[in-house]
Amino acid sequence: LMVIVQEDADGHRSLNDATLVRPGHRDRQLGWPQAEITYRSGTRHPERALIHLGDVRKPVELEMEILTSSPLALGAGYPPADDWQHGTWRGRDWTDRRTYDLTEPHPLAAFGVTDHAARFRLDGRTGHGIFEHGSFGRHDPSGFTGFDSVAP
Repeated sequence: LMVIVQEDADGHRSLNDATLVRPGHRDRQLGWPQAEITYRSGTRHPERALIHLGDVRKPVELEMEILTSSPLALGAGYPPADDWQHGTWRGRDWTDRRTYDLTEPHPLAAFGVTDHAARFRLDGRTGHGIFEHGSFGRHDPSGFTGFDSVAP
């Protein structure tokens, strides 16, 4: 199952997809996904989500629970990383090794996308996958009014 929801500050969608792909079956479009994300209080770190899929004939709910997280701005080479980024030439035979304590908040983590390993439940079945999430600045549908806004 692939679900993509990308919105601007007003909630206008620039990217939207919900497709169920299974061996031996036709791909099934699951309509316009609507996400209800529960954030850890005082943060924008998602703890769980309920994603409404399907259409009026057969609504489907996808439940998601975060198990662990990896902010891609820390050591994975994604912006706004300040140590290195993919495609940056550092010279012949350049190597580096960094260690990050992911139990401690890092200032850059809030400004980059985070991959969350998660448990998903759909139609009575449980599976595991990635919930990739980023929320920056104002986002009216989530109630965030600016970069310093967090969940109550």
